[in-house]
Amino acid sequence: MRRTRPLAVLTALIVAVTTFLVPATARADVTDVNVSVAFDRLSADRVATVSVEAKYETEITEAKAIVVRQTEEGGAWTPIATVPLALTDGSATDGTWQGEYQTDIEAHPGATGFLAELTTADGVTRDPNGHYIDNCYQLSMVDLTSSPAAIDADTPLTIAGRVLVQKTRDAAPEPAADIPVWNTSSPVRTGEDGSFSFTHLYTHWTSLQAQASWDWYDQWCEAGDFAPSPEITRQTVELSAEIVTPQPVKAGDEVTVEGRLQRNGANGLVPVANVWIAAYVTSSEKEGVGETYTKPDGTYRLTFAAEKSGPLTVQSDERDIVWSGTAAPGQITVEGDPQFSEVEITPSPVDYEQPVRATGLLADAGTPIADATVWLLFSPDGQNWQKMQNARTTADGRFDLQSTETTQDGYWRVWYESADGTATASSDVRQVKVRFGTLLDDYKAEVGPGATVTVKGTLLRQDGSGLGRELPIHIYFMAEGSSTWELQGTTASSAGTGTFSKQFTSYQDGYWTAAFWGDDEYTRSNAPIAHVDVPGQYTTEFAEYGASPTPVDAGEPITVKGLLTRTIGGGAAEPAPGKPVYVYFLPAGATEWKHMEVVPTGADGRFEKAFAAEEDGYWTAWFFGDEGHLSVNSGSKHVDVK
Repeated sequence: MRRTRPLAVLTALIVAVTTFLVPATARADVTDVNVSVAFDRLSADRVATVSVEAKYETEITEAKAIVVRQTEEGGAWTPIATVPLALTDGSATDGTWQGEYQTDIEAHPGATGFLAELTTADGVTRDPNGHYIDNCYQLSMVDLTSSPAAIDADTPLTIAGRVLVQKTRDAAPEPAADIPVWNTSSPVRTGEDGSFSFTHLYTHWTSLQAQASWDWYDQWCEAGDFAPSPEITRQTVELSAEIVTPQPVKAGDEVTVEGRLQRNGANGLVPVANVWIAAYVTSSEKEGVGETYTKPDGTYRLTFAAEKSGPLTVQSDERDIVWSGTAAPGQITVEGDPQFSEVEITPSPVDYEQPVRATGLLADAGTPIADATVWLLFSPDGQNWQKMQNARTTADGRFDLQSTETTQDGYWRVWYESADGTATASSDVRQVKVRFGTLLDDYKAEVGPGATVTVKGTLLRQDGSGLGRELPIHIYFMAEGSSTWELQGTTASSAGTGTFSKQFTSYQDGYWTAAFWGDDEYTRSNAPIAHVDVPGQYTTEFAEYGASPTPVDAGEPITVKGLLTRTIGGGAAEPAPGKPVYVYFLPAGATEWKHMEVVPTGADGRFEKAFAAEEDGYWTAWFFGDEGHLSVNSGSKHVDVK
């Protein structure tokens, strides 16, 4: 038996003891009796003081407290002691009797009951109510944790903590070893240091609970707490539903619906148990018709009495680990009601404020209903419906409806009500997603230093609000004189602000634009076309160049060094960093230059290299240019070698 047992249940068990304890010939005439017990679990002596208040028309000549205990759930309550009670206040006909009972937590731990037994001239009265105490040591739960910090339904969750015991008020709490700790799966026991841990899959909030000592009959008081909740990522679900009962049915007939709820787990579909399932029939409005809970294998079965025709919707509740789900198994058709057939509601998705169209046939027992008013209804949540557009059926019962009120995702259906209001019909509910319009705003293509072009802007919804996620932006260039757009690259808009920016190198004048090509949620949009006039290539120059010393002794080093700079559009010169400088030597009297080394310029545009002096000759340096820089020669320097 667990310590969460309600007081009423325990009292009922104690009442059952009276039949065993009271002699069959006794008369129970004293009815105004109240039993109380003062007991401090943290007192060193662990003495229980029993008080009995009683009234009777004649004197109460003897008062006792019968101490009883149950050793197992469902077992008999057995007397273990009798406590004499003495009159401490009032009179023998209206007074208070008290006595002390020395508890023994080792021999008789746990639930202990006290029943008053009063003797008068008329016989013995046993109070059927009594009072009970829990004779146990005080436990506490500390350092409770949960890990990891983020989970989903497939991630094992570990709950850990420690259990401490305090036996007297003057004693400090100390580790409680070998204490059972319960959770939603199975119990574990604490170690020598009072620690415990258990690991299981999170199913609901009770998965965070740890409860020490639920046994009503041992010497440990109950203690429990909830570990901190991790961040939980809900999984989507697959909800199936089938109308088992053949349609149509008579009004009042029982309809059965069966299905299954599964979550999209990491390794496939997994059944979800104990989730609330509700069924609705939508006639003039959405009405609940039945509910149940999923079984351990995720299946469910519910029944209801058919009252109205209309589409049936089944929904599963949202839980900590899963989102809600919806299934539309078809129509409930009550005999005698008109029906829609061949209904098409298209397109889905539909572009923002573009028409959604509904077509189909309205008939009664197979006979088309002509010249009837049919309504196209919309609901953002599938529950609250509003009329959007109407039309009249043709001679053969057909209809064609359109609405451009497509500004949000939602549900659409076709609705008919007879002129006298006695007959109605509803099509199936169709979910239609809206692709919202987008806007490429604040678009710019700007030239920068080093023949760079920066393309930037902001992607927003048509109403100027954010999109809430990153989306791909494609950037295109068309050179002057060309008629072909070429993709230069792709970047992503910011999820928070919608801004985007990307830099390119370009040596051609021309036109730049950007485009978002749309997806299932948002329509495409193009940026304006921006013309960019790119300045010419950099002009380069060896601002400094030399080969020294001269003269120089044979075998000694000759140092070739210099400074490479660049300018553009007549601007100030700046260092040309990271450029390859080719060093050549022409021996005196020769006609062919010999390549000696490639020396890169540093961040300051300078370069330097030492060579061993071997013969007289000329030294020169070349920068041969690249896509953005013109080539340049340093001129030559003669070195005399001795």
